[in-house]
Amino acid sequence: MLYSMNYWNEKSNYFWDKYKDSYLYREQMILLLQKQISFDAYCCTVVNPTTLTTVGAITECSLESIHQDILAAEYDKEDVHLYQDLVESNVKSARLSDTFGKQKSRRFTDILSPRQISDELRVTLMDKGKCFGFLTLFKKEEKSYFTDQEVLLLEGLSLIMGKALRDYFYIELEKHSKSSYMGSGVIILDQYLTLQSTNEAGKQYITLLQEFERSKNLHRLPKSLQAICAKLSAQDEKSFSVFIPLADKIVLVASASFLRSGASHKTMIAITIDKASPKEMFGHLMETYALTAREKQVVTSCIQGASTKEIANQFKISYYTVQDHLKGIFYKVGVQTRNELVWKLFANHP
Repeated sequence: MLYSMNYWNEKSNYFWDKYKDSYLYREQMILLLQKQISFDAYCCTVVNPTTLTTVGAITECSLESIHQDILAAEYDKEDVHLYQDLVESNVKSARLSDTFGKQKSRRFTDILSPRQISDELRVTLMDKGKCFGFLTLFKKEEKSYFTDQEVLLLEGLSLIMGKALRDYFYIELEKHSKSSYMGSGVIILDQYLTLQSTNEAGKQYITLLQEFERSKNLHRLPKSLQAICAKLSAQDEKSFSVFIPLADKIVLVASASFLRSGASHKTMIAITIDKASPKEMFGHLMETYALTAREKQVVTSCIQGASTKEIANQFKISYYTVQDHLKGIFYKVGVQTRNELVWKLFANHP
C-alpha cells in the first residue's frame, strides 16, 4: 500500500527542516521512495529554473557511465518525454514503457536498453509554475515496468518536492559566503569532456562542485559542467551560461564556449567560472522569481530609489496600479517592504 500525499508532505517538511542543503533532502526522499516503489537506479537533479540546466545531481552509481549520454539525448530535443516538454505539459510525470510499440525513443534503444534498463519513470519537481528539479527512476528487470499507482505517486510528489527544492534554491542564492571566491576559473576540455588544461582557480572550482555533489569519482567532471557542455553541443550555440548556487558557499556563473583549433580541426570547450556580480544576480533573481515584464520595470525603478508616484508617472499608470504591482512583487519575492526587496534582490550580493 502506498502512503498518502499527506504522509509525503509531512516527511518532506521534516527533511527540509532537518537538513541544510538539498543533497541530504533528496537523498532521504529517495531512501523513503525505495520502501514504496521497486526501482534499481535513480537520478535526482536540482535544475536552474530559468534554463532547466542541471546544477547538481544525485546519481546511482550504475548510471554514472551513461549520465553524459542521457544529458546529450535530453538536449537533442528529438526524443519522447523530454523534461522540457513535461515542464510545459499539464502532466508532470511520464513512463517510458507507455511509448513502447507507439514511438521510438533513441534514449531507450541506444542508451538504456543496452544497459538492461527495462523502464524509466520521470517527474518534474515544480512549484508556482517553475521547475526546480528532475527525478528519474529506472527498472532493470526484464519486462518489468512501473505501475499506474507508482506513476500517480510521482505525479503527486511533483509539487511536494518542487516546493522544497524551490526553498533550497532561493536559500542557496541568498546565503552565500564571501570566503569561497577563488578568482576567475578557466577549464579547457576536449570533445570527450576530458580535462586538458585549467588554472588554479578552475581546479578549485571543480573540487568545490564535486564536494557539493558528494561525488565519489573525483576524476569525473561535475554534473553541472557536464550539463552545460551537453546543452552547448546540442544547441550548437556560440556560448552558454548558467547560475550555480552552492549551499552556504557562493553563487557561480559558469559559461561554456567552443574553441576551434585551426591546426588539428578539433573542437575544444572552454569553461569560465566566476562569482556572480550584483548586476548578474539582480537580473537572474528577477527571472527566477518569475516577475512579469512590468514587475521587472517597477523593481528596477525601486532599486534606483523612485517613489510610487514617480514610477506611476514614468510608466503612465495610476498610483494604485503601482501599489498592486508592488503587492504582487512582495508576494513572489517573500518580502514586506521596499527596503527588504532592495536588500534581497540587489544589496545582499556585493
